[in-house]
Amino acid sequence: MTAVVVPTLLGSIRAVDEALEHLEVQYLANRDPNLQFALLSDFTDSPTEHREGDEEIVAAATAGIKALNAKYRNAAEDVFFLFHRPRLWNPKQNVWMGWERKRGKLAQFNKFVRGGAQDAFTTVIGDTSRLKFIRYVITLDSDTVLPRDAAQLLVGTIAHPLNRARYDEQIGRVTEGYGIVQPRVGVALTSAHRSV
Repeated sequence: MTAVVVPTLLGSIRAVDEALEHLEVQYLANRDPNLQFALLSDFTDSPTEHREGDEEIVAAATAGIKALNAKYRNAAEDVFFLFHRPRLWNPKQNVWMGWERKRGKLAQFNKFVRGGAQDAFTTVIGDTSRLKFIRYVITLDSDTVLPRDAAQLLVGTIAHPLNRARYDEQIGRVTEGYGIVQPRVGVALTSAHRSV
């Protein structure tokens, strides 16, 4: 089982709509009963812990994930998930923000699927019982496209016996194979910015 996750910041209802549309496009290009798709979200940084509109943003994201699951349910099991975190005070940056931003979301998601970090996310939408079988995580930026059937190719690459990671408990690191695979990245014309 593999999770395709998109760490993102949600600062408006429009940002929610864009994130949900992006997640749906990735699913449509990579339909597989062993793939799960999740938004890992934080609010944007703020001088206060809560801002006006926060509840509406979470409500829109919740409703959107539920609608995607209703539309694409796989054998009565959820395909789409929302993992939303609260703002925490960061004294170094003097702001309320998601802990460790993108890296923090990914670390806490990985801990969550392994049975830990149960309090890291204030909002979890989708039946997470199958997520304990997650073996691989594919991380996409909000402007990254996962080409058609690319998820299966990535999983096949990392699962190949010659690439499979072997972790040495004594030294605490991978000594053979790969723990992370980063494919070549291309830029879509619509996301390229031209400067004059």
